[in-house]
Amino acid sequence: MKNNYLVINRRGKIFDPKEFLKNQKPSKNFRKFVEKEAFGMSIGSRQKSEYLKHADKLGFNWEPNADIGFMQYDYKAWLVMRLLKEYARQLVVEIGFPIYEVRGSNVFDMSYPVVEAYAKLYGDRLFRFKSGKKEVVMSYDASYPQFNLAGKYKLSYKDLPIAHFSISDCYRHEQSGECMLFYRLRRFFMPDLHPYFKSVNEAFEWYPRIERQILQAAKEVNRKYEVIAEIGSESDFEKYENSIVKMAKDGKRDILVEINKDEKDRYWIINVDYKIMDRLGQSREIGCIQIDVGNAHRLGIEYIDKQNKVHHPVIIHAAVPGGIDRFLYMLFDNFEECFPLWLYPIQIRLIPLGRKYLRHCIAIQKNLKQKAVRLDIDDRDLSVGKRVKQAKEDLIPFSFVIGLKELQAEGNMQEFMNAVERILDQGKNKPFLDYSWPSLVSKQVR
Repeated sequence: MKNNYLVINRRGKIFDPKEFLKNQKPSKNFRKFVEKEAFGMSIGSRQKSEYLKHADKLGFNWEPNADIGFMQYDYKAWLVMRLLKEYARQLVVEIGFPIYEVRGSNVFDMSYPVVEAYAKLYGDRLFRFKSGKKEVVMSYDASYPQFNLAGKYKLSYKDLPIAHFSISDCYRHEQSGECMLFYRLRRFFMPDLHPYFKSVNEAFEWYPRIERQILQAAKEVNRKYEVIAEIGSESDFEKYENSIVKMAKDGKRDILVEINKDEKDRYWIINVDYKIMDRLGQSREIGCIQIDVGNAHRLGIEYIDKQNKVHHPVIIHAAVPGGIDRFLYMLFDNFEECFPLWLYPIQIRLIPLGRKYLRHCIAIQKNLKQKAVRLDIDDRDLSVGKRVKQAKEDLIPFSFVIGLKELQAEGNMQEFMNAVERILDQGKNKPFLDYSWPSLVSKQVR
C-alpha cells in the first residue's frame, strides 16, 4: 500500500503534490525534492562533488584495517569534531528548558525484555554479538541510556519540560554498499536531545524552538533545508492536522508531508527530517525531530500530575544541529561556500620572508594568543611560492608573507588585521578551542 503525499504551502494550504508542482511556483530545490521524495524520480546533477578531496586534506578518512563504515580522524579532523560537539551543546542549552547532559553504555543485554522490545524497532540494522553466554547489542542511538535514567526519576508535572542530552558514539549495521564517508557510517556521533513533556500539545508548542536551532545552524553555513514530515498514520494526521499546518505557516515555507497508510503501530506520531539537495542531486537527511508517544510507557517513564495521578510523558527525539558527521557532510558538500571560518583547524598561516623574520612572526602570534584565532607559522626553508601554495593545499583560509615591507609600514598589515577581525566576527558566540600541536610547520608531522 503506497503512502499518501501532500504539500502544505507557506500559507497553510494543502495540495496534492502533482497539482502543486503544476500550478504553483516552488523553488527549484523544493521542486527537485518533491520529485525525488514523492515520485522517486532520479535527479541527476552535473555538479562535481569534491568533498572527499577536502575531507582527506583535513584528516577525515576511512579507518584502515577496520570493518567498513568506521572513520579515522587525524589531529586536525578531531579538533573539528570537538568544536562541532561544543557547538551542539551550545545550541541545545539555548532552547530554553533545563538540560541534563548524561552518558550511558554502548552495549545492552538482550535478555532484558525492554531491550529486546526496543531492539525490534531496528531489526537487522543493529550490531549484535555474543559476550560470553549473553547476546548483546550495540546502542543504536542514545535513547536507551537516557530513558533508563529517566525511568528512575520521580518526576512531577512541575518539573516538565526537562531534557536529557548526550553526544554519544552510536552503531548501525549499514549495508557495506551504502556506507559513505560522513553521511552513512557504522559508527557515528549523535547529539541526542530528548525533552520530556506533559502532553502532545506541549511538545508541539516547544517544537518551533528546537527547530529554530536546526534551521539557524544551517543558515549560518549558507545551507537551506527542505523539510519532509512523515506522519505515523492517517488518524494521526486527522488528529494533529492543525499543528502540522501550523509548522509550515510559522516556518513560512513549503513542506512535504508523507502519511503512512500501512496501519502499523508506531511509537511516534510525526517524524520530521531536515534534508539538503547535495551536489550529486541527492536528498540527504542531516537533522530530525520526532514526537514519541510510545516509549515512555514501554520503558516505565512517569510523572505525577496535580491530582497525584500517574502519566507517561511525551518525548521529542531531536538531533541538533543534526548528526555531527552528517552536519560535516553538508559543509564539505560545498566546501568553499559553506565551511565556516570558526571551524578551520588553522585559520591563518604566517610565512616569514627569510629566517630573520621568524621572530617577528612569533611575536605576532604571541600578541594574538589572547584572541580566539588559530595561527601557525611556516618556517621551512622553502621558496615563498611553495609555502603559499602549501597553505592553500592545507585548506588554510588566510596566509600572509611577513617581510621588511610588512613590518615597516602599519598600513601593510591592515589586510592581516582585517582577516583577524573577520575570524573574530564569524566566531562570535561560537566555541573556540586552541590546537595542541607545534605552531611551527617544520615541527609538525605531515
